[in-house]
Amino acid sequence: MSPKLAFAISLLVVFASQASSTLAFAPTQSWSTSSSTTTIVTDVRSTTSLFAVREATFGMGCFWEPSESLLKQPGVLATTVGYTGAPPNKPPPLYDTVCFGKDWVEAVRVAYDDEVVSYNQLLDHFFELQKPGYSRQYASIVFVDDKTEEKEAGNWKKASIASSSEKQGRENGISYEIVEIEPASSFYKAEEYHQRYWEKKRLQLAFGLALIAGESGAYSNLFGGALENVQVLDLSFDGVCGALFFAGAVWLLVERAIARDVRELKQGDLIATVTKN
Repeated sequence: MSPKLAFAISLLVVFASQASSTLAFAPTQSWSTSSSTTTIVTDVRSTTSLFAVREATFGMGCFWEPSESLLKQPGVLATTVGYTGAPPNKPPPLYDTVCFGKDWVEAVRVAYDDEVVSYNQLLDHFFELQKPGYSRQYASIVFVDDKTEEKEAGNWKKASIASSSEKQGRENGISYEIVEIEPASSFYKAEEYHQRYWEKKRLQLAFGLALIAGESGAYSNLFGGALENVQVLDLSFDGVCGALFFAGAVWLLVERAIARDVRELKQGDLIATVTKN
């Protein structure tokens, strides 16, 4: 495989990954809650009581970056990404139906310790870290679990609008007025490849670049040129690197095409996972 071909394949993988995330919500009347499981902050969790752990769900735009950013905030114990916000008669979604439909919202489910971070403070984090778009898929939404949260979120929004300069909540001009408040509905955990997305992509990118360098002959002079004599299944070391890169790129595309591991998460699942571990 030539360096030019390897580079072209790498571009294909990058564009395929990003295009599906940039495609572009109907409120329900149910107050049901749902939850999910993902990365957990163990040092905070170990000192957290069961009764201090609460859940919250937000529509924050493309969910990859906000889920990671929220997890870094004090008091946030776990996050997971999924789909919610559709009418109750809708079948369970897949990523393609979310991207090409008008009902589902990409959402971040959060488990947090309200003795460390209050709901109002969590709402501030939600607003500052969101990446909203213009479609319902990427809408800015606070999904409230009950009337108490609805009142808290409403008061937070009103106070934030009143205190913001010219109703601009952030330096980039995003206004608090774009934030919608809707009752929580069924929450479906997104396909596994969406979970901890950027964490995994950084590692994949590092391996990919290393393989591209290997296929291009960048390691030929290592170990006194011994790598030039390596043969695996009649492939040179450069050829092995190119083949591994090609196989990895194909797998990333196949994974997206065949992934169907979307499941509904019931109330308390995320809290149970945090407290169990």
